[in-house]
Amino acid sequence: MKWQTECEKAYSLVVPYLRTILIKKLIDRGVPIRRASKIVGLSITSYEKHIKDDKIKKILMNDDINDMLDALASRLYSGDKIEPTTFCLVCSTTRKIFDLSPCIF
Repeated sequence: MKWQTECEKAYSLVVPYLRTILIKKLIDRGVPIRRASKIVGLSITSYEKHIKDDKIKKILMNDDINDMLDALASRLYSGDKIEPTTFCLVCSTTRKIFDLSPCIF
């Protein structure tokens, strides 16, 4: 079994879906997909692959996480930066709905 930190696990199991949702929320606000993809740091191909996944629906069904992602999308839309610790909080909260242990942050 390969040893991984909680953040390494999240990077492949959670973060791509959070980035996909952020792109979707930017697109819903009128940002072109190419620009939204560049802002969020996820390729259009990855976005198109992940947007159809049931994990997206599961994340969006959680009101707290959805609200946090709305706030992050608003900040990105207005050109503000997202502090890494803010994204860590969203990621850690999301990990719980996938039965992954939350990080110790």
